[in-house]
Amino acid sequence: MEFTGIGASEGAVTGTALVYRHESKKLKNHLELTPEAALEKFFDGRQRVYDELISMAREAEGKFGSDKAGIFEGYAEVLMDDEIEELARTFIREGNAPAIAAEKAMQQQASELQALEGDYMRERASDLTDIGRRLAAAISGEEQAPLPSLTAPCILVADELSPFETVRLDTSFILGLAMDKGGYTGHVAILARSLGVPCVVGLKDISSKVQTGDFCALDSASGRFILNPNEETITALHEEEEKRQRHLLELSKTAREAASTMDGISITVCANINSPKEIQLAEEKGADGVGLFRTEFLYMDNQNLPSEDEQFEAYRQVLEVLQNKPLTIRTLDIGGDKEHPALGLEKEDNPFLGYRAIRLGLDKPEILKPQLRAILRASAFGKVELMFPLVVSLDEIRQGRCLVEECAAELASNGIKAGKPQIGIMVETPAAALLAKEFAAEADFFSIGTNDLTQYTLAVDRGNSRIADLYDPLNPAVLRLLALTCEAAASSNISVCICGELGSDPKALPLLIGLGITKFSVLASKISSVKANIRKLNAAKCSQLARQALALGSAAEVHTLLKA
Repeated sequence: MEFTGIGASEGAVTGTALVYRHESKKLKNHLELTPEAALEKFFDGRQRVYDELISMAREAEGKFGSDKAGIFEGYAEVLMDDEIEELARTFIREGNAPAIAAEKAMQQQASELQALEGDYMRERASDLTDIGRRLAAAISGEEQAPLPSLTAPCILVADELSPFETVRLDTSFILGLAMDKGGYTGHVAILARSLGVPCVVGLKDISSKVQTGDFCALDSASGRFILNPNEETITALHEEEEKRQRHLLELSKTAREAASTMDGISITVCANINSPKEIQLAEEKGADGVGLFRTEFLYMDNQNLPSEDEQFEAYRQVLEVLQNKPLTIRTLDIGGDKEHPALGLEKEDNPFLGYRAIRLGLDKPEILKPQLRAILRASAFGKVELMFPLVVSLDEIRQGRCLVEECAAELASNGIKAGKPQIGIMVETPAAALLAKEFAAEADFFSIGTNDLTQYTLAVDRGNSRIADLYDPLNPAVLRLLALTCEAAASSNISVCICGELGSDPKALPLLIGLGITKFSVLASKISSVKANIRKLNAAKCSQLARQALALGSAAEVHTLLKA
């Protein structure tokens, strides 16, 4: 039997099915409490689910990268939305139990998204429905259905998987994913692509037609799920997958080689990492260095703040593996949406615009200075660049430099060996891009965070499912800020790196090179394909393309140009 859905993550695989279906539970809807007490139960349950979502964001960030954490952060914000609260109040006043009121409130929001055009918004509606079920369970005190126990390699066949469930699966046993629901832009598809796990979604009712233990095949290229495939089909799929793997192997053979365009422009391709544990994979994949070390994970993985020595040791470990390749360390970007118990930070209404990153570091030098000393000590063992995040004013980089000088003097007075790292900034706000000429006189390099730059330029929370279709880094407004940054850097002869997700998009690559980007920092798994795509490009033609794109007035026009 053969079923057709949507191929969401590359690959073909055969194996034994493990089926996971959700059971619907009927909640009591008799309001046995006063409306005030019922509302209090709603608030308690909502806070528990919010805390769980924030915890899962950190877990997702460690497993899949910071951009995937935005899925959970966005849903956490939706959960705390005033409109959800008002709807719950209304349903409670109408006599609904708090769990039912909560589920109805989330379902009403989901229905509004469901009515909108486009698969993306409908998939977000499904996510809100799931969060409503979880919120109802938290309020009523009911246990969530346990995740399937994965003890052997399998193809996981499910009716659907929520963001909660996906992030907590033991993916080491998952050969492939097949789901009744979902689409290409759904969270399961996104995470499957991050893991390199073959995935087919939108298979309608496949989970009711397959039993655990059935032999099946999954082919993402054609979007097929095959129950009890014959030998001919198995052979054809294996041959196709071997061909794909040979292509990946061919890419890997040249991954360690330098990448240059056809007309001789040299491009550096580095890796983004979250911890020292990831550096070995980056090195194996051919990284020219580390373009972004997100140091907040050294903090998030501990109840207490890491000591100067612990941080120094982490940086030194990475440098040992890199063997004189550059390491760019971003100072702590924590606060607001990224909580740490030792910091004692208050919850903020708008954490992305709040007390975080360099703002927190300059205000609390007792937190930032140990990290700066650790970076200075590590820079005596290799090529280190120090990068301040979320800089929006010249005063911030100047104060940051002063703290670096203070730390260097402290180390020297104690006879501790230290180096002199280059000091750069993240360009991730319109303010930084518009002041790029002035910043270029103070900074040794720029690194553009396209994820946040897009978010702040377009006033679109990239994790907010209701407006996520407005989030597009190829919007001309974003491209013009990129161009300003590159022009300022070129005038001052400093380098510019792209370390956001846009850097690994093959469609955007010629445009970015045309703007003058000569350094990219991407997921380790993307390095070989980015280098291979660079070698197919002509930088002069890329420059022409960039000039055309900058003259356009909408993201849709840019996409049409790049597609052509």
